[in-house]
Amino acid sequence: MMFVVLAAICIVLPTIAMLAEWIVSARLSERHHSKHDTYVIPFALTGALSLAMFFMGLLGILLSWLCYVGVFRADITTMIGFFASFVVVMFVMWSALRRYRVATFDDHLEVTPFAGRKQIIKYSDIDRMRWSTPFGLTGNRSILISVDGEVQAVLIGTFDLDQILLRINRNDVLDNA
Repeated sequence: MMFVVLAAICIVLPTIAMLAEWIVSARLSERHHSKHDTYVIPFALTGALSLAMFFMGLLGILLSWLCYVGVFRADITTMIGFFASFVVVMFVMWSALRRYRVATFDDHLEVTPFAGRKQIIKYSDIDRMRWSTPFGLTGNRSILISVDGEVQAVLIGTFDLDQILLRINRNDVLDNA
């Protein structure tokens, strides 16, 4: 019974992700409207994650079947469990990345984080913006936006941060580090 549940996970979650990516395949990472601009994670990344889920789920089912017919001497539940756990972790990561978005308006910014509720930040309320590198890694830097001394939002480095900073237009609170 456990094998059936884990095999279903390996089939259903990647299918949901692949269908979601296929249905909204015209998704642009940047959309400029007359009243606001919207930034989301690029389709290339979320699409690659859904493909990785699909192939790992398929590989898990195939290897489990090979264990079942005796080609490999491993427990089929352990084998499919490994791949199902990979698919679940990738699905959560894919869901969080699909959810993240930044919308810039004339007077405020709306950030929908990976998890949690949407943050609406007025540009005039921002008291500090500082550059941050996740885990000390070089490459894409993010921007932490603080209001009243508390970090309210993170603008991740995969976005066109120069364009967002031009829209915010608060160079007086941007750290130069």
